[in-house]
Amino acid sequence: MDSTTAEDFIVTEANVTVFTKPCILYFFIVGTLLGGFLIIIGLLGNFLSLIILRKERKKSSTIQALCLLAVADTGLLLSYFPFPMMEATWARKTYLVGMIAGVYTFEAARICNQVSALLTMILMWQRYVAVCLPHKAKQLCTVRIVNQIAACSGVAALAFYLPNLFLYSIKTSDDGGYYPVSHPLVKNAYFQMIYSVILTYLVSYIIPVVSLLYMSVAILRSFKSHSNTIASSVSSQHARKDLTKSSIAIVVIYVICQSFQPIRRILMWVYDPYMVSIDCGGELFHFSYVPHLALMLNSSANFGIYILFTRGFRRKLFTFLIRKNAVGPTDYNDIGTKPGTSIANTSAMAPVGVGSTDAAKEKIKCSETKAPSDGTHAISLSEPCNIKANNVGHIPIDTSQLALLSNASADDIDMRDKNTR
Repeated sequence: MDSTTAEDFIVTEANVTVFTKPCILYFFIVGTLLGGFLIIIGLLGNFLSLIILRKERKKSSTIQALCLLAVADTGLLLSYFPFPMMEATWARKTYLVGMIAGVYTFEAARICNQVSALLTMILMWQRYVAVCLPHKAKQLCTVRIVNQIAACSGVAALAFYLPNLFLYSIKTSDDGGYYPVSHPLVKNAYFQMIYSVILTYLVSYIIPVVSLLYMSVAILRSFKSHSNTIASSVSSQHARKDLTKSSIAIVVIYVICQSFQPIRRILMWVYDPYMVSIDCGGELFHFSYVPHLALMLNSSANFGIYILFTRGFRRKLFTFLIRKNAVGPTDYNDIGTKPGTSIANTSAMAPVGVGSTDAAKEKIKCSETKAPSDGTHAISLSEPCNIKANNVGHIPIDTSQLALLSNASADDIDMRDKNTR
């Protein structure tokens, strides 16, 4: 339940909402089917993202931020788990599911949403430092700093929204039904204006949106200036394009989905009493579910963004799905493959047959190799490497594919590319 509503929602026989068939059908389609679909798809996508990225999370600050973001989004989706059921026929007999969702689980979802917003800012900040301030990337783009900031963000979000968990309590009526009762703090005008309006929307919407837009514009300008002045390597160009698309998509989805919360606040002022307007047959009944669905969409969209705009993630996802069906020698060869690569992708770059296991242990010698700042594996940015495998000879490797499939993050590619210039 939104703590910003200063109404005493005591359910009586006189004011119980009567759900007509159109209202029941609307909630079944929008709330149960669409809401349940977003929750299930989001949980599955975040789970797959964690599986694919977990091996690299200790080597790259960006990947660590993505993993933490997936965890926060998972928490939000789990908090919304009662949403598809709260208006079902069996649930409306006692209203217990709706009461628990409104008083407790939706507030937990707001905490997870705030953590998700802060982690998105951390992710974009890592990209901003790597692209626009490469000389500071070695000190700031580290897994340790990301973990520390993420922990502080989680504690701060919990402390900020903790009062909302004590604004209402659930009571039992004489006929066995449940209803929420608001505490005196809810009707305090200063609390409502300062905390529920000014501070809440400043922390949850204004600061994150302004910060993300500023960093996104700065990154885009940096990409444009470098593409016009210096001819970068093919690998860094691909990494920049993928990263730019992913960053823009994440910011756009976040801004759109989060914008329904301040819109809801404005409608609360226009339509008074708001709770009557969102009941079945009210003017805002169809809008009442949209802010919740938008938050679920925001927490479910990142996996789709990775698939659409990140080639390296697509390859790793394909490799992960193929490995589930691989048997015999394929599994054995995958064990000897370095993290971030696959047998299928390696053969695509150098189709010369399979060497012995001793040849796989040969060192890769490059003309110029630089160590990344956040502990990932080094990659070559100048000339192709040569791999010696038995009597096959020297095999040229496509550096663009090597950069995309290596364990180095896009942060390191941007920083090293600027340093070499």
